[in-house]
Amino acid sequence: MEEGESPFRKGDVIFRPARTWTVSVQALLAALHAHGFTQAPAPAGYDAVWEKVSFLPGLTGDLDDSEDIRSETALRSAASLLRRYHDCTALFLPEMCASQEWQLSPRAPIEVICHGDFAPYNVVLNDGAVTGIIDFETAHPGPRRWDLAYALYRWAPLSIGIAAEGLDRLDRQIGRARIFLDAYGLEAARRPVLPDMIAERLNALVGFMESEAARGVEKYRQDLQEGHDRIYRNDIGYISENREKIIAGLVE
Repeated sequence: MEEGESPFRKGDVIFRPARTWTVSVQALLAALHAHGFTQAPAPAGYDAVWEKVSFLPGLTGDLDDSEDIRSETALRSAASLLRRYHDCTALFLPEMCASQEWQLSPRAPIEVICHGDFAPYNVVLNDGAVTGIIDFETAHPGPRRWDLAYALYRWAPLSIGIAAEGLDRLDRQIGRARIFLDAYGLEAARRPVLPDMIAERLNALVGFMESEAARGVEKYRQDLQEGHDRIYRNDIGYISENREKIIAGLVE
């Protein structure tokens, strides 16, 4: 990548633009490694311009451009790794919630440090399995199911506009969502709220984009201009319309 406002790599170090929440992200990564979770980048320092983290080797991509990332092996290993990540953050939750600034606001009840964007494009694969998590910019304290809701939206994916072959059918999406939750280990009794929580999470995302665009942040102004908010609103409608089918599929 070119140096500038976008992240770029030099050797085994990734450089990202420093933000007001960089201190919190670096502290989170340091705590993860201190507690034995090495499947996230290691913090490598920051200054007024750049944040530095270690490079995690492996395949990256998204559902529509990688058969490996669409595989059931990737799906199951992603869910298992998210569970390990959540469990690890619960060990040091109090220190992470004290006087920390995050890009996204903390959400009650606080159970873990949510990744905030646990999607196929934010993991790395080796030998077909998910072995690492990247891009912790949207990390913030919150409940497990808040993070799980967005993960299901991206990994199932519970979306009307998915282009990947075979993943545009609701029954396939529900099946993949159930596999993800089984691999994560979420009890069936805690699953019925997830469709509504996905819709709530997407509404929050649209609100965040709109507030950031109003603040003059060019990235989000352009996202709105390109209709990203309409995509999320269409998916909210899709999930709400099929809510009962999704709940039945997740708990059966």
